[in-house]
Amino acid sequence: MCTADWWAEMQGYYPEDITINPMLVTGDVTHVTNFSGDGKMHPIFVSSGHIDKDIRNQPSKRAFMIVALLPVPKFAKTKFANKTQARDMPGRLRERLYHLCLTIVFQTAFTAARVPVYMADCDGNVRKEIILPAALIHDMQERNISACLNAAWCTFC
Repeated sequence: MCTADWWAEMQGYYPEDITINPMLVTGDVTHVTNFSGDGKMHPIFVSSGHIDKDIRNQPSKRAFMIVALLPVPKFAKTKFANKTQARDMPGRLRERLYHLCLTIVFQTAFTAARVPVYMADCDGNVRKEIILPAALIHDMQERNISACLNAAWCTFC
């Protein structure tokens, strides 16, 4: 990540005493119940772009930190006006809830993108850093939800 052109370009927008800290966000829907229903959660993990990819890609190094477990509700008992709403609305409500939860979870990160925070680096030096969302690592389903697209649409076109 530290060799990316994006990082060098973004660093140019800030004074020399401020360091860019790229935030990587990932998550995937996972089952949390076995033999007792179909419960699902959506864990959200974050990591820093300062961590080398060789370390970040090893699960045993624990470079990603879980910051939230988002609910994945079914809205099974919700009453809707007609069959079309009953078919389409649970998915729309689930996507809206996903976005609302992410807004709450990353509230402080959005503030840290505007106001520098003091953080210690790996050498113990304290630096002023701006935390910028740099990458979302998702599969197609989460990518479409994040981009507010229907399930079969392409996020690249």
